[in-house]
Amino acid sequence: MINFRSVKYIISAPEYSMRPRDNLKEVVFLGRSNVGKSTLINSLCGQKIAYSSKNAGKTKLLNYFIVDKKFYLVDSPGYGFTLYGNKEDSNFSKMMENYFDNPQLAGCVMLLDSRRDPNEDDVDILNYLAEKDIPTILVFTKCDQSKQSDQARCRKLAEQTGIDKVFFSKNGPRIDELRSMIAQLL
Repeated sequence: MINFRSVKYIISAPEYSMRPRDNLKEVVFLGRSNVGKSTLINSLCGQKIAYSSKNAGKTKLLNYFIVDKKFYLVDSPGYGFTLYGNKEDSNFSKMMENYFDNPQLAGCVMLLDSRRDPNEDDVDILNYLAEKDIPTILVFTKCDQSKQSDQARCRKLAEQTGIDKVFFSKNGPRIDELRSMIAQLL
């Protein structure tokens, strides 16, 4: 059993080669800027450990959080529109280019906003993860703000991706279900 509340920030790394060297498994969080990666990490851990902001593009480095001294949650920068422009997308690409060849990568938690259609970047990343055969959990965020029709569209998209681990993020006690899915990646 993993105690997600036993979490500690370790390092912010500008590139994959500067990650912690203790050979613990990693689960990386991916998604557009401002989709809720840091907020979801805070919910998983039951405390505010990852910095979250209403402004897109605040996470610029790979932020490593050790959970229960067993594995790392890695908060990655978002991709897509930010106040900082396309330079951020270029930085994201460079930072993540080698990351996915990481032998310690146990899986990915891919976040999509349930109120929005996936864009080309979202689809490209989902296809890339499938090509690289990286175990992926698809999380639809902001479900408490979305309509029933949005959620039905999300379910259809989840079926089309072939990803069998899908989570709809809402406020409340369901976070244990996502914790269990992450534990299965390890």
